[in-house]
Amino acid sequence: MTERMFLTDHRSRAAVLVTVALACALTWIVGVAAAQDSPRLVDRIVAIVDEEAILQSDLEREMELYRLEKEYAGEEITAEPSEVRAEMLERLVESKLIIAAAKQSDMTVDSEAIQESVQQKIDQFVEHFGSMDNLERELARSGMTLGDYKARMSSQLRDQQYLRLVVGKFIRPKVEVLENEVREYYMAHLDEMPAEPDSVTLSNILVPVQPAAEVRSDLQDAVAAITAALESGRSFEDVAVEYSKGPNASRGGTVGVVGRGDLFDQVLDRAVFDLSLGVISDPVISSRGVHILRVDAIQEDGRRALSQIFLPIEVTQADVDDAKARIDAARQRVLDGEDFATVASEVSADPSSAPNGGRLGTFNLSDLSEQFQEVLASAYVGQITEPILTPAGWYVFLMRERVDGHRYTYEELKETLRQAVESEKIEAALAEYVTDLRTRFFIDEKS
Repeated sequence: MTERMFLTDHRSRAAVLVTVALACALTWIVGVAAAQDSPRLVDRIVAIVDEEAILQSDLEREMELYRLEKEYAGEEITAEPSEVRAEMLERLVESKLIIAAAKQSDMTVDSEAIQESVQQKIDQFVEHFGSMDNLERELARSGMTLGDYKARMSSQLRDQQYLRLVVGKFIRPKVEVLENEVREYYMAHLDEMPAEPDSVTLSNILVPVQPAAEVRSDLQDAVAAITAALESGRSFEDVAVEYSKGPNASRGGTVGVVGRGDLFDQVLDRAVFDLSLGVISDPVISSRGVHILRVDAIQEDGRRALSQIFLPIEVTQADVDDAKARIDAARQRVLDGEDFATVASEVSADPSSAPNGGRLGTFNLSDLSEQFQEVLASAYVGQITEPILTPAGWYVFLMRERVDGHRYTYEELKETLRQAVESEKIEAALAEYVTDLRTRFFIDEKS
């Protein structure tokens, strides 16, 4: 468990009271529909807290967000619908109580900052979906307009600000964290404390699994047809729809926004970030197939909005077996006494390590793929691993050096632990504070 994960597991009750859902979807639209003779009510009040009403649409939204939270976490909702409704109504009442207390103390929120935050969220979604039109289409699929989303996000950020103000004035100043409490917390949660992982220094040999001659010929024909179509003036999007075999083909090849290191293959990563805006690349061969790339936009932070036409490389068991025979032969040469660096330079197809005799560098074991971790977890210095089959091909590793990890000490984690203890105390104090607010403000929950 990393330090960041540890902190995440100890979020304060504030996050429960004011849930912010970036998707913010699937809720009723509040209003009155005009009819020729009389208005028609499409929402109703389910509770009043001080002077603020909680609408049926608010409650439905909370229940839907609860369902989405559970679904995202892979958890099943076992509670009865009536129990979920009661819990969600309780959340809303507590949020309104916090707002009432803040207003009674003449606290005000920064409306301009809230709108700036909303716009930042909108900009992030526009970047993610590629355009404002795409974003509005995604919102429409959830029954929302852009105006609906902005209104809901503004309301939620307002509630967050009020909560921070109340906690900062009435809760946090009364919370004291003692040294012995922090140490006791460390001992009580020792099994949950994060640890520095093992580090390993590796060299490798990679033998890729290559398709048969017939498959390579078909790929060459397909690339030639794509190139001819693009040169004839057809749009990249139309050609992608016709020829691409990637999951984004129906969207005209749109991949989305990527940063350095986001792509699965270093060759592909370098190709993307060497491309100029709007230029269509020559075919790029990765461990998974052939890519024809286009950079559609370059963000201020250097990330690229990317489209591609993708042709997968299909291999047979005979191709896999042929590559296995070659990696076995290379490994045996090393076991028979040849220098690993010499064999790697002659045999390995890894462009980043082969020129250096297969030397990869030093890594935290936990940063490697689960497949590599399983093999290397028990490997000793000087060991040549058995061949490992991956989408890129067959690997063997030389364990050059390893340093055992360790659990972080109390002194290393003291400040993080202090914050965790403080969060727990704030959570408990906030619960008591809200209980007191119930005696100070009018609450009317409708049946």
